[in-house]
Amino acid sequence: MTSELRLDTALRHQATMRAATGRQGRFLPLWLLLPSLLILLGFQVIPVIYSFLLSLSQARRGALEFVGLRNFDVLFGRRDFWSSLGNTAVYAGGYVILTVSLGLLIALLLNRRFKFTGVYLVLIFVPWVVSEVVVGTMWRWLFQPSYGIAQDWISTHAPYLGESIFRTPGLAMAVVIGAAVWRGVAFTTILSLGALQTVPREIIESASLDGAGRFRRFFSVLLPMIRPTVLVMVLLTSIQGINSLGLIVSITRGEPAGATRTASYYLIQTGWQQGDLGMGAAISVILFVVNLLLTFVYLRFIGRKPEAA
Repeated sequence: MTSELRLDTALRHQATMRAATGRQGRFLPLWLLLPSLLILLGFQVIPVIYSFLLSLSQARRGALEFVGLRNFDVLFGRRDFWSSLGNTAVYAGGYVILTVSLGLLIALLLNRRFKFTGVYLVLIFVPWVVSEVVVGTMWRWLFQPSYGIAQDWISTHAPYLGESIFRTPGLAMAVVIGAAVWRGVAFTTILSLGALQTVPREIIESASLDGAGRFRRFFSVLLPMIRPTVLVMVLLTSIQGINSLGLIVSITRGEPAGATRTASYYLIQTGWQQGDLGMGAAISVILFVVNLLLTFVYLRFIGRKPEAA
């Protein structure tokens, strides 16, 4: 009887341990995700909530005073704010169009698998790993009136552009967009090349045998098949273009006469340089809503079939 009692007790203990282990196993993924969730909460969720609250307040003598939507009302009445939104649209639009187009073009060339493709990929990818401030400083030096190589060439071959390209609003914006495209084209090239390599070559060869030319094969065969990747590139580059700041700060600082002052740089000027934290938070909320709308539009298009797009 004693041995049977001991065996029964051991079996019950093992059953209890298995049940406890099973309960712990169900919650194990949550425990493993907990550090990442805490980091996300601390660096993403809480700052966003605080920005919304700060946008409805005004800092007075070190304290926050609730003012409702007054910051937004004042902001929408400022002409320089609307000008910064227009500059943001020009900058982001030029950046998205050129970066996505050049990325697709370079990927189509590299997809032919000729010699030294890996070397070319490395050379294209180098600007992407360099910080925006370093890239901006390099491009600013290129167009310096006294020692800039690019500015020296302009002064020799195109003197009608002036002694300094940064004094002309349109040309200054073109330089900033050019620097952004030079740095960001590696990202779209890698994504495009990865998408193109998933397209079966049999489909391309079949379209070629049917008499389809290069442009027809691209727009009728390749582009519909890599459409999700293209939409991802458009979304990510749009968000990056809207929120870009490092190149503006390091190249033009919003000059000349605010011609390159985007909404992100306007936020820095208002919130940090002028010390109006409530107004700066209101600008950040507006940019957050714009990014959110872009994401919803992307999700709408990515869920549609290519025939209905």
